[in-house]
Amino acid sequence: MLDNLVTIQLDKERHLRLTLKGMLEFEKLTGKNLMKGFSINELSLKDTAAMLWACLLHEDKELAFDDVLLMVDFSNLEMVMSSLMTSLSQSIPATKANKHPLAKKSHRG
Repeated sequence: MLDNLVTIQLDKERHLRLTLKGMLEFEKLTGKNLMKGFSINELSLKDTAAMLWACLLHEDKELAFDDVLLMVDFSNLEMVMSSLMTSLSQSIPATKANKHPLAKKSHRG
């Protein structure tokens, strides 16, 4: 079992993990490239639903986007957001400078 799974209770116990497949599906739905960075506070409801769906695809390849929309309402939205933030922070490896691992390094001479 992978260490970076985040357990979440929706229609049943599920596990969040952002894979490359999930990142590509998120981009297809939203037009947003996660490799370019984003702020979780600026995500729309559609973006949030797309992120949740993208993080669930690794364990349920047949899960439809509309199915995920029916799993979230005002009663669990805050928990979903918190779980997504945890999952995303775990999926990005830390570096010495706490910068995104793909960020260009500046060279001064």
